[in-house]
Amino acid sequence: MNARIGDNSAAERNKRPIFDALVEHLADARHVLEVGAGDATHARHALERLSDCIWQTSEAPGHYRRLVAALADRPEPRLPRPLSLDVRGQWPAGPFDAVFGANVAHIMDWAAVEALFAGAARVLRRDGRLCLYGPFLRRGEQPEPGNAAFDSALRDRDPGMGLREIEALDGLSEPLGLIRVADIAMPRDNRLLIWQQRGR
Repeated sequence: MNARIGDNSAAERNKRPIFDALVEHLADARHVLEVGAGDATHARHALERLSDCIWQTSEAPGHYRRLVAALADRPEPRLPRPLSLDVRGQWPAGPFDAVFGANVAHIMDWAAVEALFAGAARVLRRDGRLCLYGPFLRRGEQPEPGNAAFDSALRDRDPGMGLREIEALDGLSEPLGLIRVADIAMPRDNRLLIWQQRGR
């Protein structure tokens, strides 16, 4: 079973395996932007695992107050005030060493996914990385039963949502100079996909 919208238990459960896989790819990162930070579960864990990193959280305008409230009682210099970020709108200037998002691509419509990749490409420094965690599909392959059911449930809820094909994401990334450098199998039929900025 994959993460549903607002499922904090999933974030709590998956934070350790995500960062076990992510740490080597972000070992030199000093400034990371998280898209769709939720209640900052991953952000807090990032501070433990990446000791020299400033982790900038952000959330869509409709969910932004929840993120602000989650961080209000825990001031931390390496966890700046959250940003309200509509991926289709204006992004922070950066540059960032990485952009990270967990369980975001399947709850956005395709236009927002396109905007996510375009925005990340603009704000990443050269050799910076876009890191997405979640359930994905692979073109021409039968999805795992849990992912197939999750994809169907998302599309029933909103036809614009749904699991994304890795190859379709590569089709967005390559013209932007983002080249996929990692595809890591994760627990519960999830994956960690990493693209690196090579275009500038």
